[in-house]
Amino acid sequence: MTEKISVLIVTRNRSELLVSCINSLAAQTQIPDEVIVVDNASTDNTKEIILSFKKELPIQYIREDQVGIPYARNRGIGVVHGSLILMLDDDCQADKFWIERMVDAHKKYKKAWVVQGRTFSLPKTRPYSLLVEFKRSISLRNYTKKKLPLIMKGFFQSYFKDEKEILTCDTKNLSIKTSYFKKYKLSFDEHFYRGSDADLGRQIVEKNGLIMFCPSVTVAHWERSTLAEFLEQRWHIGRTKARMLSKWKTPTMVNMDLLATLLAFFHFCKIFNQWRNSPIVMVLLLLDRLYYFNGYFFEKRFLKLGKAL
Repeated sequence: MTEKISVLIVTRNRSELLVSCINSLAAQTQIPDEVIVVDNASTDNTKEIILSFKKELPIQYIREDQVGIPYARNRGIGVVHGSLILMLDDDCQADKFWIERMVDAHKKYKKAWVVQGRTFSLPKTRPYSLLVEFKRSISLRNYTKKKLPLIMKGFFQSYFKDEKEILTCDTKNLSIKTSYFKKYKLSFDEHFYRGSDADLGRQIVEKNGLIMFCPSVTVAHWERSTLAEFLEQRWHIGRTKARMLSKWKTPTMVNMDLLATLLAFFHFCKIFNQWRNSPIVMVLLLLDRLYYFNGYFFEKRFLKLGKAL
């Protein structure tokens, strides 16, 4: 049976990035049956950009005025017709084999609810991209069902090569079977400002669903371009951590202490010669930890205050 493919993108006031994202879909070796783009209350020319692709793709424009990624994703899920939903962020560019390899992965892992692809950071010349690549490596290890030692020769070169079962989701690059989404009443929790995809992963794990990481399914992601944007992102990740712990009552991530993080980062930087001797990245790593924990404790106080009220 041939899968009917729906691609779901959420966007808000990023029309220039959205053009590159949709162009990458138009260049696929397998064209999707529908592309649903949910405009989350944009005030720029997003609608015109989406409709301009009508001749190239079976694209549909949906507007969601309730600002928030989970609201927009749930709206999109509600209108898809495909048996397989592929999710891509508006600041991502899919490899031309992206859809084809997603479909092949589901054929290979027939019991998988979700196939999670690999995401590369752009541009390579910015230290923020390096930091995010490092964090993504650590996160993948922490969420892998069968973990390998972290500080080991060749870890960062080899860990992404193998297909493996993982315990989380990242909507920058994943696909989910519509039948599981509906049967088990999954949704993006609208209490999450960010990180609702991680919460979706936890919902799936709690229901004994299978999430497979397949590194051959790739997209490139444009990372934050300024220090302020990068630190704001880390702050929100800390908030997501606190909200996940509050909701699920059990740890959802494996925390490394600062020394282990620094040692791991040293090994990681050895792969990237241009940053090997740069003090900038170490300063950024320390700032990353500072803003992450600031966001974490901010959210804990916020949740505690909410319960008291």
